[in-house]
Amino acid sequence: MVRLRQTIAIAALLTLGGLIVTSSRPGSIGVYQREAVAFWLLLLPLAVTVVGLILGRYWSRWLAIAGGIAVLPWAVAMTFGPRYGIPVTRPAVALVASVLLLWATLGRAMFERYEGRVEDVNWSGPRMSLVRWTIICNVASILALYVFVAAYEYRIGWHFGLMAAPLLVLIVGVWLLAHQKTIGLLLVAAACICFVPAGAYFVWSEASYAGEAILFAAIFAPGVLTGWASLLAFSRPLLAALRGHGTLD
Repeated sequence: MVRLRQTIAIAALLTLGGLIVTSSRPGSIGVYQREAVAFWLLLLPLAVTVVGLILGRYWSRWLAIAGGIAVLPWAVAMTFGPRYGIPVTRPAVALVASVLLLWATLGRAMFERYEGRVEDVNWSGPRMSLVRWTIICNVASILALYVFVAAYEYRIGWHFGLMAAPLLVLIVGVWLLAHQKTIGLLLVAAACICFVPAGAYFVWSEASYAGEAILFAAIFAPGVLTGWASLLAFSRPLLAALRGHGTLD
């Protein structure tokens, strides 16, 4: 059963990769050279995730789940909402692929296959489970935020920095948090705090209708909420860790 789930997850990721290649060619509907290059770069983490799943690396399951979480809101919105001239076929395929990806990677059996094999860190405790989901949901935020920063046609010019700065902080913070560094949790929490005013300003300035605001909230709310929850859950040991070796227990 685990092998079947692994195969389905890899197939779903390859399907999403195929959609990136076929949907982001320059000259496609609403796609220019800059946007095409930005989307093609998403093939790199996708390829890393596929290889990691094959090799049984614990972080690859996190990346796969994050990919499904990142794609799902977009796929739902573009399948059932305004598509701006884009045929429904590709969003629908993305929706099915993201649902299958989440189904295939979630669950206790897949946890035991990946994180359960890590010897130096016990990822099964209640607070460590929260850390895992903080990492996963914020990796999803990183992927979505990358699209906003690199591929979105901003009408507000330099204000893209409102989204680019939290993106950089979040990338570093998630990396450090995945390596059990206390400063990683602080950086992730700081980025999550910045998302609220920055996201509100972005939606107020850029959203053309209420659905875009809802989509934005659906994409980033899981990362923000888990980031805040982790900071709260580790508030006491966090102070102790800052005085000591700098890792989360």
